[in-house]
Amino acid sequence: GNGSPTAPSYGVTGGSPRVPDITMQAFGVTIEGGFVPGVRRTGEASESPESPSGTSTFLLNVLVLATFAAGAALVVYGGVLATDGLNWELVAALALLAVLAERADMSLYGDSRISLAIVPIFAAVIGLGMPGLAIVVPLAILASAYGRPIRKTAFNFGALMLAAAAAAVVMPTTYSTNGTLDWPQILLPATIAGCVNFAVNSLLVAAAIGLSSRSSLPKVWAEHFPWLLPHYVILAAIGTAMVVAYQAMGLWGVAIFVAPPLMMRLSIKQYLDRTSKSVLDLRQAHVQLQKAHSEATDAMDRLRNAYDGTLRSLSAALDARDSETGGHSERVADLTLAIAAEMGFEEDTDEYRNLSWGALLHDVGKIAVPDAILRKPGALTSDEWQTMRSHPAAGYEILLKIDFLKTASQIVLSHHERYDGGGYPRGLAGEEIPLGARIFSIADAFDAMTSDRAYRTAMPAEEALAEVLRNSGTQFDPAAVRAFLSVYQQRFVGTVHHSHLAKTKDPAGHRELSESLKQAIAEAAGLDDEL
Repeated sequence: GNGSPTAPSYGVTGGSPRVPDITMQAFGVTIEGGFVPGVRRTGEASESPESPSGTSTFLLNVLVLATFAAGAALVVYGGVLATDGLNWELVAALALLAVLAERADMSLYGDSRISLAIVPIFAAVIGLGMPGLAIVVPLAILASAYGRPIRKTAFNFGALMLAAAAAAVVMPTTYSTNGTLDWPQILLPATIAGCVNFAVNSLLVAAAIGLSSRSSLPKVWAEHFPWLLPHYVILAAIGTAMVVAYQAMGLWGVAIFVAPPLMMRLSIKQYLDRTSKSVLDLRQAHVQLQKAHSEATDAMDRLRNAYDGTLRSLSAALDARDSETGGHSERVADLTLAIAAEMGFEEDTDEYRNLSWGALLHDVGKIAVPDAILRKPGALTSDEWQTMRSHPAAGYEILLKIDFLKTASQIVLSHHERYDGGGYPRGLAGEEIPLGARIFSIADAFDAMTSDRAYRTAMPAEEALAEVLRNSGTQFDPAAVRAFLSVYQQRFVGTVHHSHLAKTKDPAGHRELSESLKQAIAEAAGLDDEL
């Protein structure tokens, strides 16, 4: 057939792929059919995501006009060549067959058209040359023009005329008949001419499609046209045989070779009738599947937002048990995510979400710690410290039972581990500690140092930073410390670059780092004079 199920946005006329319809309103491009997302059916005014840019629109218009002008020039040239020796009987027969083939074209599942007019047109290439083509091709195009955009018809005419003329030029070069067509010797040059016809036609239409969809010509051609080559070769052979039969038997020979295309059309029609319902069902299923996917995605987003809101509420409730740590979990989570972003974590990933949830719920295990210990204003006894140190494991056990928090539970379990292995509860060291926990421990320590406690006042941000630097490589992961330094400059010294950084206030106020601290930072982090 002349229309491709794999490229349903384009049809074929007279054996050639159809250019996209070009509307007169600002030359916006619409395409026959509705299979391609963002593309409307013919006649609907729209600007789809596939619409060409200003330059592409201009080039597409130039291509359409140039193709039509070239086709018209070839018709005039063919008319000039016409002489009294032109076989008007064959002209009339082939023109009639081309018109009937175009009028009897078939809808390919509503998205493109399929026609067998290439047979009489190629017969005109073989038996009549340019003078005959100047009559047969315009009549075939006019037969299919009713109800279709003029610009589309103009391009189809030019493309078909250029392709047929190219094939006609090749025939005398590859085969000299002296007025007689010898069978089967004629098949080889006819096949070459058919390939030339296909190449010119498909490249012109691929160029139009590429300009209308902002795709490269090779890509468009490779996706939509290679499958048509065998089709062209077979139908070109039938057209050639039709002319050979005409030379031997007159119009009866033409009539005999009308049968194969008719049988082909009948076979295609029966196939389309059998499969059209399946195709329509598949389209409906595709639309329903897209809708279901969209609804599932929206539901997942709502569920994640609900998870996040629930966990933030739970975190706030936990912080409320201790008046001194109100808002601690929220601040630490925000600072943790800022450091993580500096280390390459991407938002809207499971890794990022698990880190956020683990940071928010890092102290959930304190539910198991009595208020008398949790709120004790003085120093804790050895037994009380042992109870307090049980909260990471207790929190881990709580979250482990919640499926979507299993990964986050590892952060809760490990948030008091030290990089040198001196932490608790498992004494992990280095990369044995989950990365999220290594990042979190810096944010947790910094927020604790810069917040008021019953037994001490808040430490200035510079002093807290210096403390973090002094413990780089012992308590804290040096790589995470370097990321924290970058965040510190953005938050406490320079411009805030991340929206969630603004949620935490600088207890010491925004100011430039002291020269002594700059030197300490450079020495501790090995950053030379970068700060």
